[in-house]
Amino acid sequence: MAFTFPRHKRNSDGLYGPTTRQHFYQPANYHRITARSKPGKTRWCIKEGEEYEVFRLADEPWWFSQVHQCLFSIVDGGKEILGENGERLAKFAFPQNLSDPWHGFPVLSDEHKPEPDLLDMWQNKGIIPHHVRMKIERGRL
Repeated sequence: MAFTFPRHKRNSDGLYGPTTRQHFYQPANYHRITARSKPGKTRWCIKEGEEYEVFRLADEPWWFSQVHQCLFSIVDGGKEILGENGERLAKFAFPQNLSDPWHGFPVLSDEHKPEPDLLDMWQNKGIIPHHVRMKIERGRL
């Protein structure tokens, strides 16, 4: 059975949120599946509100990568495909200004990989099983 995303709507400012950490999210049109393909830009295959949920899942428990200065997210133990090229991870770069909304994009682990400490936490808390961790570490997820 596929993951069921809760419904989210933009607020009057055109943003999603806030999360419990008081962070807002703004989808980037060039990462939408309907956008014209741009070199180096991955595209989501999920809806905007679902994209916000992927961010919220990472933001509220603070799945922050000190090494990459971003949040990484994964849905349903890595079972949910997030991007048009089969990406199952997402990356949300820390905004330049604290008051700016966050945005993110789907990634493959061969180019963007959470560090071992974050993978340890995910595995220890049951966010991902061991075999998914191994795929991430080998750059195959």
